[in-house]
Amino acid sequence: MLKWVEIDLKTLAGNVRAIKKALHPGTALMAVVKADAYGHGAARVSKTAIANGADCLGVLTAEEGAALRAELPRAKIHLLAPSLPEEAAIIARERLFPAVDSLELVRALDRAAKEPVRYTIDIDQGLGRWGVKPEEAAGFLKKALKFRKAVPAWLSAHLAYRPAQNMTEAEEKLSGFSALAGELRALAPGLKAHAANSSILSDFPHWQLDMVRAGNLMYGIYPTDVYRKKRQGPPLPGLGRPWQFYARIISVRNVKKGEALGYCAEFTAPRAMRVATIPAGYSDGLTMEPTEDQIRIAAGFRYWGVINGRRAYFTGRAGIAHTLLDVTDIPEAKPGTAVALHVRRTAANAKIPRVYK
Repeated sequence: MLKWVEIDLKTLAGNVRAIKKALHPGTALMAVVKADAYGHGAARVSKTAIANGADCLGVLTAEEGAALRAELPRAKIHLLAPSLPEEAAIIARERLFPAVDSLELVRALDRAAKEPVRYTIDIDQGLGRWGVKPEEAAGFLKKALKFRKAVPAWLSAHLAYRPAQNMTEAEEKLSGFSALAGELRALAPGLKAHAANSSILSDFPHWQLDMVRAGNLMYGIYPTDVYRKKRQGPPLPGLGRPWQFYARIISVRNVKKGEALGYCAEFTAPRAMRVATIPAGYSDGLTMEPTEDQIRIAAGFRYWGVINGRRAYFTGRAGIAHTLLDVTDIPEAKPGTAVALHVRRTAANAKIPRVYK
């Protein structure tokens, strides 16, 4: 195999258990597996998450939910974005838990349902992408309660929170959302609420409410360092990253000082070098940004792969399906050597094989 993504399910399982342990008694854990579980593979991640304490799963669309339902017939699957009314039949058939922000969707769900469909009313807390305005929520709920087979069960919000920049605003909005949930329970007793994603859980652990949505933390990514700065440690100690992208070297050649490399000869070797080629490029998710090895007024930033714990810097710009690496100081690098690469998980080509440990 020339390139692959290695996913450590043991690490993922440990992350889920650590997050679950950090929750208040009675607070549910939603494992967010949208976008194919951030590139990790939704089915395998979902099964691991549920086996290690997750109470339900979160995806973005009805299409994602239906695909996951085929793999997990008994799982509780929530949709995090409102669907179109024409998707109501799929939602009802696949027993999905939709998010709504329009009476048209509620009406469509009511018509499609053979048995009650429980749904979430999403509240717009500043992102402006979808959701019912807080001041309109009571009126919306009163009208929604007229339908019999579409039943409101949850209230959700996603804050426009920037760690360390708008903490006071976030605290006020979380308090306001909690108060709104209390008011709406007078109309719909039993209505539960969730607003905490990974960032909110990390910086505002007192606002876990009835459920926490864990995405980044589950995949070993700390989305904020506010907690660390205040308390000299990560918000949840011991989380690991289960994802690693690898590509094997397919060629190594010696390059003379002054020799031009790459498309349009955009890189000039500043010294005698050993340059390795890997069969991975920006079509696989690597950066398209050029390295700055020639004229510059600052040190610049260079991307790299890792071979035996040492950095192999990109030489020139990554191509669509190949990248050159400087292995001058890594004498053991040869064809067949595996290189660990930094790739945004959701940008990684879905056709790259996922190998599960």
